[in-house]
Amino acid sequence: MVIMKTKIDLIKNMIKRLAEDEQDPPVRQFFSVLSSISNETYFKNILIKILEKRLMVTEEHLAYLIYISFQYLTNFAYDKKHEKEKLEKDLVNYSDRVINFCQTKYASTNVVERYGLLQIILAIIKKPCVVIDLGASIGIGLMSLNTNSFSNIKTNGELRVYLKKKIKISKAIGVDIQQPDLRWQLACYLPENKKDRIRLEKQYNKLKEEGTKITLIQGDIIELGKINLPRADVIWTSNTLYQIEGDVNKLIRDIQALLKENGIWINADYRYENKKFATPENPYVAMVRRKEEWNKTSEVLTAQSDVVGGIKPGKDFEKFKSVCEEIATIR
Repeated sequence: MVIMKTKIDLIKNMIKRLAEDEQDPPVRQFFSVLSSISNETYFKNILIKILEKRLMVTEEHLAYLIYISFQYLTNFAYDKKHEKEKLEKDLVNYSDRVINFCQTKYASTNVVERYGLLQIILAIIKKPCVVIDLGASIGIGLMSLNTNSFSNIKTNGELRVYLKKKIKISKAIGVDIQQPDLRWQLACYLPENKKDRIRLEKQYNKLKEEGTKITLIQGDIIELGKINLPRADVIWTSNTLYQIEGDVNKLIRDIQALLKENGIWINADYRYENKKFATPENPYVAMVRRKEEWNKTSEVLTAQSDVVGGIKPGKDFEKFKSVCEEIATIR
């Protein structure tokens, strides 16, 4: 009971934090309203029922699952600011379904532009790679590699060359805990990206025909060692670690074990998890670890936010290029 109370307090604190820090105004306002009623008995009862079956869910993940569930159930009514009374009414009317979704679903986004970071790094590596995407959702990100999907990303001249360069991929494998569900993916788009909902289905169908061919595997990455995967040259995660319901450090060790010699793990996320997102201090960063220097993290590329409208070299960009050139010489 003490554990449950502590968990609920942590969730309420997260909702309060998102009410202040979430960059998307309607979402920030949603959490502001939710925070104002978070001490109400009926809301605490909803949290208790969710946690009875999913105690290990992270606070941030659950907060966004609540929002996504309401978007799914109300046909995106929470794209706009709303009155407190509406959310109170919807909490009552949809409570059972919200509880079910939050017990069983996972938040995942399909911001294809994030994979522009992966495209650039793969181009720098200059060799055919086995690429594994952990938390791949419906796989559209991997399918976007070697296509014109990144043409609108703003970069400098050098990065533009890498972004356009055709890369060699031996295998592209996506792993996700959920089976593909396009409607749920639409609900996962926040209001600032709602235009992308319109293009997602068209883009998805087009890339299935014309994009990079991938293998999509359903599996829980917290049990990575139990999934039948080949050794990888590159493992990619983006906006994934905050969702992990278990030992994150074990997952990180499993990622290292899955990498080949000179393999790398690219984790695309905000620099700090406990500071306001999308600020000069806390940009979106492609952070790279090499198998042989696992305790060292290099910031190779940066973007202003996880929408990735533009990409700039990170503070360790030149050093990363040099390391890749040295490895290529050894080979």
